[in-house]
Amino acid sequence: MGSRRCFRCFLYLFLFIFLLILIIGYRVLSVDDRTEYEAPKIEYSEEERQQILKKEITAPIILWWTPFTGEPGRYRTCGTAQCFFTVNRLYKDHPKTKVFLFYGTEMRVNDLPLPRSPHEEWGLLHEESPKNNFLFSHREMMLVFNHTCTFRRESDYPITTQYLESLEWLESTKYMVTTSKKNEYQSELAPIIYTHSDCDVPSDRDNLVRRIMEYMKVDSYGQCVHNKDLPKHLVDPIEGMEHEEFYQLNAKYKFSFSFENAICNDYITEKLWRPLMLGSVPVVMGSPRVRDFLPDNHSAIIVDDFKSVEELVNNLKFLNENDEEYEKYLQWKRTGITNKVLSDIMKNRDFGIKDTWKSGQQNFIEGFECFVCKRIHENIQKSENEEETLHFQADENHYGCPAPQKFDKFGNKVPHTYWHYEWYQKLHQAKTMKYFVDNSLPYSQEKFQEKIKEFQTDANFF
Repeated sequence: MGSRRCFRCFLYLFLFIFLLILIIGYRVLSVDDRTEYEAPKIEYSEEERQQILKKEITAPIILWWTPFTGEPGRYRTCGTAQCFFTVNRLYKDHPKTKVFLFYGTEMRVNDLPLPRSPHEEWGLLHEESPKNNFLFSHREMMLVFNHTCTFRRESDYPITTQYLESLEWLESTKYMVTTSKKNEYQSELAPIIYTHSDCDVPSDRDNLVRRIMEYMKVDSYGQCVHNKDLPKHLVDPIEGMEHEEFYQLNAKYKFSFSFENAICNDYITEKLWRPLMLGSVPVVMGSPRVRDFLPDNHSAIIVDDFKSVEELVNNLKFLNENDEEYEKYLQWKRTGITNKVLSDIMKNRDFGIKDTWKSGQQNFIEGFECFVCKRIHENIQKSENEEETLHFQADENHYGCPAPQKFDKFGNKVPHTYWHYEWYQKLHQAKTMKYFVDNSLPYSQEKFQEKIKEFQTDANFF
């Protein structure tokens, strides 16, 4: 009887593993349906196309191939330069068209202006998480671009501080709660707050929170690892997170988990800036270079500084029980920001966010457009003067992000099976796409599938 039960358990386990392999294999050996087959069906008559080709445009054309801005067509002046910006694909073959711009999250490898002419330049704007599109994590993909605007400092028009309103906003003490008051709040609240509703992400932050919860209380208000409810009017992840009452709630906690949904150099969001502004010490898991952007060298706790989850928790417990040591992390709120790297970046930034747009300051989309426009005119001028033109070339340092990892039961980082496959799948798509671009080939779904399977077959990972 016992042996029969044992055999049945073994059979169920075998079937489960077999099904899992089939599912993963299908995902790996096929092109992602969501990504590859949702290209917009845009059809124009030959008459419409000819009308556009004959249209007199007096400035270089910059065409948003992904219709990100929705701009039908207008001239913009950028200092002494002027360009014509549009999302109208009928301008694809216009003699004045110089650059195709792409918004990363919406870019699809089966919807590109192929074959690519030698004189055409491509630009990428992708401020969002690597999770949205792993294509740009790979060198092969980044090499097809000439102009870039990403969170990486190495990009041509970096926007690492895209979520930071101003240094004055960061230094504000409007919402700060005294340490003694925070201690009183712990009769009802945990020492740490965690508020995320985007669950099971590449950084595996939810799993880390669960591990920490084994040793220390955490109040989790979002849908992920949920154990505490927000007031109904604060539940909305967009409006609620900017509500003054949400700020006041966060400020009551000594620590805030500042865990990004993906790990990449310089990928920094409001998850870091908000607790810093509120006076809740951030516990950071995100950009490996985050120190370059902290107000001073003692304003946040970096998860990677600790050898284990237990060591991290012991440090948090120590700070929670020793007010004098804890308050050292808030000293910068009284003395001001001392990080010259951060100060210089904010001083030289030529774009604003949110309400700062009202003051006449451009947003980073407009800033990138003008940046590209000026580059085009610089080369036009050089060509007219019979000088050597500049060659603009992106590389993996303009965005490239590592393959995702997860935390095992001991808190150690290991390859993240699901997101690893997603990441490698995009690597093969990137290689295939670059092959089409480099060889000036028109897109064909059949040819694309054939080539991607070649790369998948050759890959050791599979």
